[in-house]
Amino acid sequence: MKAIRTFAATAALTAVSAAGLAAEEIPFRISLNTGPNHVRNIALEDFVNRLAERTEGRLDVQVFPSGQLFKGPDVPKALAQGSIEMGVPIILYISRVVPNAGLLDLPSFYGRTPEEIHAIMDGAIGAELNAEIESKMGVHVLGRNLDLGHGSIFTTERALNSLNDLDGLTLRVPGSPAARARYDSLGVESVAISFADVPIALSQKSIDGLMTTHETIRSAKLWESGLKYAIDTKGTFLQYVPMIGNSTWDSFDPDLREIISDTWSDTVDGARALAAERQASARAEAIDNGIAVVAATQEELADFRAVLAEQQDAIVEATRMDPEFVARAAAALEN
Repeated sequence: MKAIRTFAATAALTAVSAAGLAAEEIPFRISLNTGPNHVRNIALEDFVNRLAERTEGRLDVQVFPSGQLFKGPDVPKALAQGSIEMGVPIILYISRVVPNAGLLDLPSFYGRTPEEIHAIMDGAIGAELNAEIESKMGVHVLGRNLDLGHGSIFTTERALNSLNDLDGLTLRVPGSPAARARYDSLGVESVAISFADVPIALSQKSIDGLMTTHETIRSAKLWESGLKYAIDTKGTFLQYVPMIGNSTWDSFDPDLREIISDTWSDTVDGARALAAERQASARAEAIDNGIAVVAATQEELADFRAVLAEQQDAIVEATRMDPEFVARAAAALEN
């Protein structure tokens, strides 16, 4: 059996010539915009290793980290065009094309637990959303989403002790229109830039900080780019959506599609547990590296949630989400 080649370890990447592939091997490139030590990349290593064993050399899987093939927002388009075979983009990028994918950024989901999120996204609401993503983006959604975790806010110069301290800051916020609407309510000027461009943006002081997770900060060692403060808001729960381009998926015979789907399903639960563990350890490591981390109080979060709730209908309209879909999701949250 031929070993699947992956490029998510610390070794330098090299191009792989198509001429070097055995005739029976099918190219299967996975593009990620995070570095090799990020939890998404580590979860993909597990997936790739399982896939290697189960496909017995039928796929030549190559994992390209750190945006080397495509930046995160460009992955869905590259999949639809057949430029790569698989990606696992953050759901916020998808909301640019499928507004309903901004669901988790709505006030209804503010501060929800991972278990509450999973109940919605793994159930009928999530299946409906996946069908819409597939229809509008020319991709096949492989299965349940990977977790990244709750977001926090990190800054370089301004100490953060409460949500009020965010007023007037310019922050990098992943591309969901619903997310930007939320941060507007805090007086934040939100900008959407590629994660790969964050270190230079911080060093050039074109942004004051960013909304992301402790794990993502650790993966890029962004304390080296000047981050000094953080506040845990649990304002959104971030997930990654596993996608394969339709042209790739349709070219596979049924038994190969089943193997890939089953392998992904067998990977997700362990990956979610790993994400939770790594968020906790990454928070501790951020503190060890000089970032002063505080947690917003439950009272403060509840007050802000109440303010946001009054804006939910306006956010839904402004972001072109389907009100009926949102209402079904909100009802499912309460059941």
